[in-house]
Amino acid sequence: MGTPYENQILGAFVFALGVECGKAGVFMPANLFQQTPLDGTFGDLVVGADWCLALEFKREEGTIDSEKEKWSKEALQAFEGDTLLKVASRRAHMLCFSRPTSDGVDLFAMVYASALGLGKSKVEMECHRLIQALVHLVGDKSPEAKKKIGLPPRELEAYLRKLASYRRQGGGGRDATWLAVAKSGDSFKIRTSSSLEQLLEPLQQRARSPSEQQDHSVWRGPTLGSRDDDEHER
Repeated sequence: MGTPYENQILGAFVFALGVECGKAGVFMPANLFQQTPLDGTFGDLVVGADWCLALEFKREEGTIDSEKEKWSKEALQAFEGDTLLKVASRRAHMLCFSRPTSDGVDLFAMVYASALGLGKSKVEMECHRLIQALVHLVGDKSPEAKKKIGLPPRELEAYLRKLASYRRQGGGGRDATWLAVAKSGDSFKIRTSSSLEQLLEPLQQRARSPSEQQDHSVWRGPTLGSRDDDEHER
């Protein structure tokens, strides 16, 4: 039995996330950057509302080590020596991968820093548990100390840019455009912003359940991103 490609694994995750959001009656912004000039800064996928996660995807467990190849020895040392960055990574940056079963594959996730060999252990979790935790975060008003995963949009974007600056020696500081698609009556509208936090403000101000959102436009994004330069990570 063949192994699905990385984009198929990512697509399966997004589909499962959408199903669970539908069951719970919540909207989950999702920003897909895989194979774009921005994936070197923001990774493959950024999801969340008031609290967000960055997700990387690998085709299978045996390819996890290839992520470390993107880092120089000096960059890894800088990451390892940055305590605040490692704390942020444990809260809001995961690497997902597939593992074969008798009739298909299962999806698992681990902390990104652990995948790079930083830390003493590599704790795995099933992706369906990660998805459930993400759905629970939408509209969660509990104190920050009680939240086990995620970062506010501004903090997550700052973390990802700092990480990229280590990995690519300053390449993570370039301007980005975040884009969201909104359903408005029988048509759609597009909203853009220079930061993830500003883009999510309309979503955070709106009601959280479909019944409360009647007669209102609902921001479905962020869904796309672009960068002014045409530099590619690979």
